[in-house]
This record gives sequence, structure tokens and C-alpha cells, in this order.
Amino acid sequence: MFASNLDTPLVYLKGVGPKRAELLQKELGFFTYEHLLQHYPFRYIDRTRFYKINELNPDMPLVQVIGKVVTKDIIGEKQKRRIVAKFQDETGTMELVWFQSLKWVEENIYRG
Repeated sequence: MFASNLDTPLVYLKGVGPKRAELLQKELGFFTYEHLLQHYPFRYIDRTRFYKINELNPDMPLVQVIGKVVTKDIIGEKQKRRIVAKFQDETGTMELVWFQSLKWVEENIYRG
């Protein structure tokens, strides 16, 4: 009996590879082609729209903004450590706070 193509591990799907396959397994529980085909998204996030700071309101769950980081400071020690940055565009300023992935933020988010 032949194995179904749907049972093929995602690592063999063109463009996926080992690292992305591992991420799909960890984050979504997808292991095979069949898992991808049977997944029906329950929400859609429009990543084509960028907002200005003055357009933001608390009812907006996920948004994208373009601007620059004016200041970035590390506050607290050990378990209470966080990064606080001031972000601005031509319409205003806002404060950004990171409590997790601090090493990544330190290495990848720059002032200016």
C-alpha cells in the first residue's frame, strides 16, 4: 500500500525547510501537508495598512506604524528588567515597553 502524500512531513515542502517546519510544529502543531490543508484561519490581520500615531485608539488590537525610536533604555534588574523606548512619527510620540525577548530587542531595535 502507498503512503498518502498528505502524510509527508512539512520539512519536505518547498520553501519550508527544517527551521520553519520546527516553528510550524511548535507554534501551530502542524507536522504534515494534511495539517496545512485542514487549517482554517479564524482571523485575518491586514498587514498592508500603516497607521500614524494620532490615528491609534485602544480598540485597535494589532496595528503597524512607521517612525523612529528616539530613546531606548533598560530599566530594572533581573526578573523585573524591561526595555522602554520612545517612538515617534510626524504626528506624535508613544512609549513602547518590552518585557520579553529583551536580548533580541537590544540587538535589533536601534535608536534613529
